[in-house]
Amino acid sequence: MKPRLFVEQKITAFVNKYKVFAADEAGNQAGLAALAQQKRLAFKEKVTFFTDEQKTATAFTFRAEKVLDVHGRYFVEDAEGQVVGMFKKEFLNSLINSTWKVMDANGTELFTVKESNEVLAAIRRFGGWIPIVGEIIELVTLFLRYHFVFLDAAGQEVGTYQKTTLFRDHYTLSMTDEAYAKADWRTLAAMGVALDALQSR
Repeated sequence: MKPRLFVEQKITAFVNKYKVFAADEAGNQAGLAALAQQKRLAFKEKVTFFTDEQKTATAFTFRAEKVLDVHGRYFVEDAEGQVVGMFKKEFLNSLINSTWKVMDANGTELFTVKESNEVLAAIRRFGGWIPIVGEIIELVTLFLRYHFVFLDAAGQEVGTYQKTTLFRDHYTLSMTDEAYAKADWRTLAAMGVALDALQSR
């Protein structure tokens, strides 16, 4: 596996900004591939990615299939509105461990994306319920990094999505050549941003 995309979030008073960078052949961060800007406290059923920081043109978007349905499918669409991929949160599995499905434009499942550390995932969800120490546990887990794995249909790990910084939300998506070729890069970029934006990371 090698780095394919880098996602960096910048939080300001009124908007959340996500920059998606491509990777060069050596796996180093290259040029800006897309920029997404989302108003804070706004409904999260649609996120638009632009081609540059001046937002001169739309590169692609992702939108919820149904308004205010955080557990439904999200469609990733190009600038002309054509679907290039999809992703969906698995609600029941996510009660314990955040789990998503990534699909192609036809709805064929490509990958399962889930938190890599199931123990840590459980602590994040239920640690706050513990009397007396619950608030301390919640505070401590804020400083622990989220990591996700991409699994193929056979359950083999073919990619990782790792938080690379402690205080800022910077992530690196690494995948095998074969896995990366299966999905449109815009779907993977949208999934990466969603793993932060739709879960209040």
